[in-house]
Amino acid sequence: MVAKMTSPNGSHTPDLSRLCLSIADHAPLPMATVEGAGHLVRYVNPAFCRLIRKTKDELMGKSFAEILPAKDECVTLLNRVYRTGIAESHTEQEHSRAHPVFWSYTMWPVMAEERPLGVMIQVTETAQFHENTVAMNEALILGSVRQHELTAAANLSNSRLLEQIGERELAEEALHRAQAQLTDRAGQLEGLVIERTSELTTTNNQLEAFAYSIAHDLRAPLRAMQGFSRMLVDETGTALSETGKDYANRINKSAKFMDALLSDLLIFSRISQQRVQLTVINLQTAIESVLARLKNDIQEKNARVESAGPWPIVLAHEPTLAQVLFNLVSNALKFVAPKVAPVVRLRAEAQGDLIRVWVEDNGFGIAPNHQAEIFRLFTRLDGEKYGGTGIGLAIVQKGVERMGGRVGLESLAGQGSRFWFELRKAPKNS
Repeated sequence: MVAKMTSPNGSHTPDLSRLCLSIADHAPLPMATVEGAGHLVRYVNPAFCRLIRKTKDELMGKSFAEILPAKDECVTLLNRVYRTGIAESHTEQEHSRAHPVFWSYTMWPVMAEERPLGVMIQVTETAQFHENTVAMNEALILGSVRQHELTAAANLSNSRLLEQIGERELAEEALHRAQAQLTDRAGQLEGLVIERTSELTTTNNQLEAFAYSIAHDLRAPLRAMQGFSRMLVDETGTALSETGKDYANRINKSAKFMDALLSDLLIFSRISQQRVQLTVINLQTAIESVLARLKNDIQEKNARVESAGPWPIVLAHEPTLAQVLFNLVSNALKFVAPKVAPVVRLRAEAQGDLIRVWVEDNGFGIAPNHQAEIFRLFTRLDGEKYGGTGIGLAIVQKGVERMGGRVGLESLAGQGSRFWFELRKAPKNS
């Protein structure tokens, strides 16, 4: 008989005869294995042959009932163990001899894929102490089975452990390779970043120098155009028609606008590219300096400027902050209705770790649908009426962003505007 048995984890164990052989072949106790409901003998060990006084060839393939025809109780027990799958033991006395002889049977099922395949039998013949003998036999058999189970489990655990160790070693090796590749790649990227940064810095410097050079070269002929147009009007006097004077004035006005546009573009370029190092700045000092620069404009427009303190200390870049304040206050003085004296209010308020600076005016205001575009380059609302290059508020936004802040406004058409920008509050110990 060849019968493969399957373990709980799905792996195949040796066939029935080999399993029996590994446990019982050298055991001193008589043992046999029978198969099926007919209990055909498929294995006997030498001790069983000696007990029955027959050879192995005489026993193999025969029914167990033929081997022990007088042992009805044994056959009944054998049937029950095969049917129920529950191990049992039985002891009976033989009276045919001069001295009492006891036959002890221990039987347990052999299962394959959760169904009975056969029964393994251990038989003992003894003339005395049969109870102790049965217990000793059962202990020996069960110990052999348990030892076999433990050995198989240990072998399986060792196999799995070796497999896991191998997998871990492979994983660690792969990890080391990945780390080495990552380190190498990081070094390459760092070198590439340094190289690209250097190239970008050089390019920016060249662009800035080019912009200043172009601006200087362009502003020179613009100034010449302004000068010659004024001379044309002054020297020709009445000889120049009104149309000619209008043309000359338009040339002068366009030259002035172009000069202002180039000046604002240079400011925007400088703020966008210059290195911004934040330092501790007193807002009051910065505002007083800007108002001093605009003193003439304030007087000419008969404006009222309210600068309400106290002014906190902020982290900012002083030249950039001065340009932002200058542009906001200039716009507040410029964009007011005709014959209306400008009123400008400056104040600050703390908002957590930030300081929000407000510049409020009584100008004509900005409609909500234009507020999103007011900070874009070359955006001019009523430019023909109030002048301007459309770059001033773009400079404000770029400057505030370079200092790590943000900018915004609150306004309604005809009700003035409230521009604001936020900067980080300086540490208390600064």
